[in-house]
Amino acid sequence: MTTSLQQIVDVAERLWPPSLAEEWDNPGLAVGDRAATVTHVHLALDATAETLAEARRSGAQMLLTHHPALFRPVRTLDAASATGGLLFAAARDGVALFSAHTNADSAPGGVNAVLADLIGLRDQRPLVPADDANADAGLGRLGRLPAGTTLGEFASDIARVLPSTASQVRVSGDFEREVSTVSLCSGAGDSLLQLPQVQATDVYVTADLRHHVTLDARAEGLPAVVNLSHWASEWVWLPVAARQLAEHLPQVRFTVSDLRTDPWDFAIAQ
Repeated sequence: MTTSLQQIVDVAERLWPPSLAEEWDNPGLAVGDRAATVTHVHLALDATAETLAEARRSGAQMLLTHHPALFRPVRTLDAASATGGLLFAAARDGVALFSAHTNADSAPGGVNAVLADLIGLRDQRPLVPADDANADAGLGRLGRLPAGTTLGEFASDIARVLPSTASQVRVSGDFEREVSTVSLCSGAGDSLLQLPQVQATDVYVTADLRHHVTLDARAEGLPAVVNLSHWASEWVWLPVAARQLAEHLPQVRFTVSDLRTDPWDFAIAQ
């Protein structure tokens, strides 16, 4: 029995409902023939020329990413432009492009839940509950560690379970500070730092924290902060997503990209 692109989209949208996406987001199918047969889906965090080429080499007919290939309207498919070239190449080569972004962030068992599980959080609940019947749906996670530890040890534990990048794991707070309650948001989460539920925890884990936001948090005595690589904080979801899809579509092959699309190539120690 063959599997169509539409059948895979249907499963993906049951796992990561589009209704959970933020208003500004643009997840879903960007390129593809819904009637086309798909036997192999390749997963990556970003839709880039490199991950598309990797999908093509692997024989995949679909590239499923976390970050959408299209965030804003495109006026041309000029192959000389980065986005136009990506879309043109995908259509030319018959590789569908699909993304599950903030809907996967907020879905039960989604990106934030995977990161929270990896860190070992107990008594998990959404940081910002979704307007949804499922009480486990929502952006970010709150929880507690199995046992109290120091901020330095906690950050070291996170570094050990995440893929390494030049961005590394950076910490704002005293190494010996005791931590037991945790708030987190995978990807860029500095907009949530002022939430009362974040401020009530000992440490906030996120990525892409800006200088002034972090400086203000220190001055205001807000939680300690652990700043991760955006790519690393979300890549850990991909193997889980592949397994979730395979449970519903055992006749389809799912593979995960090992390309690091973190934009930073190396760091210079000072």
